[in-house]
Amino acid sequence: MWRARLLHLCHFSLVGLFSIIQATCDLDPITGDDAEFCRGGLHVVYPGIGDVSCKHIPLCQNFTHDLINVWGPPVVTFPNAQEDKDYVLMMVDPDAPSRQNPIRRSWRHWILAYIKGHDLLCGKSLKGRIITEYNGPSPPVNTGYHRYEISLYLQPPGSSPSLLSSESEFRGNFDPDAFALRNNLGKPVATTEFKAKNPIQKSL
Repeated sequence: MWRARLLHLCHFSLVGLFSIIQATCDLDPITGDDAEFCRGGLHVVYPGIGDVSCKHIPLCQNFTHDLINVWGPPVVTFPNAQEDKDYVLMMVDPDAPSRQNPIRRSWRHWILAYIKGHDLLCGKSLKGRIITEYNGPSPPVNTGYHRYEISLYLQPPGSSPSLLSSESEFRGNFDPDAFALRNNLGKPVATTEFKAKNPIQKSL
């Protein structure tokens, strides 16, 4: 019953969240092997484009420019969140600096702990303890599409996730699985990704 009441209270917030002005270009879904990373029903919403979960962000309407230069952290919702639990969110780029030569994988873009389940249900801007400050997607010029993988973990009671000193000094060459194992997070409860590339293309 409490869950039904909560979802009812959150309804109007979510309606506003997804009622984005319709774009004149579509976001194509990610297909093939990459689509297998999308599971659990995470929604990732940026203000000028809407839900990018498991989508390609097209090179139109300044979407990618604003993603890189203007928009802050997305609003993330998870319909199966437990209201009274805490969660950890991680966003990485496994294709740094390019998918063909990912010598800096997985570039760490964002880690946030102590996220309240209520906020994930209601589509509120996420609050919690910042482990890695949000740094938006920044695919280098002429490196094609990058995957931006977002993983959500249930944070166990008593857990206080943190980075190693060596990890805090550099965002590249991060190991999400090692971080999760070291901090007793287990497997993600949900994962998704979106793809974006730099809108500037230079002649080689």
